[in-house]
Amino acid sequence: MRRTIEVQIEVLIVRPSEEVWAFVSDLQRLPQWLEEFCVVVKQSEGPVGEGTVFRYTIEPGDRSSTFEIVEWEPGHRLVWDGPPLRWHVGAARPRGYFEVADVGQGRTRLVSCYRPELQGAMVLLAPAMKRWLRRQRRIDSDRLKTLLERPRSENPSA
Repeated sequence: MRRTIEVQIEVLIVRPSEEVWAFVSDLQRLPQWLEEFCVVVKQSEGPVGEGTVFRYTIEPGDRSSTFEIVEWEPGHRLVWDGPPLRWHVGAARPRGYFEVADVGQGRTRLVSCYRPELQGAMVLLAPAMKRWLRRQRRIDSDRLKTLLERPRSENPSA
């Protein structure tokens, strides 16, 4: 039994698209703005791009797995996919994408889409999982916006 849920969040960030891309495409920085991520480490050799594998650890439960970049358009779009991550009553396969678009005047639109594929009894929890994911990713996107819009002297991406 499997079911995919989808949550898409769009945020306007007052920073040039190159800066936003540099930050969100550095997936080792996910713990700075996605709350449940504790650590993300690049596992593959070479530059980041299609085929790059990352190992991540999330809370609760100190669970760890990998995801791979399956589509890479530098400066614009990255797509990830990974094996299902087990949890008490099932698993969730991490899938999604980030898209960055310059909208002029030093502003950038970031679209982030999260498409976990739920398995096992987690399928029964899909409506609650979707509500949680939407709420959490809005909070996370606001955190990212705040981080990136700080004055350059305080900005971690500068």
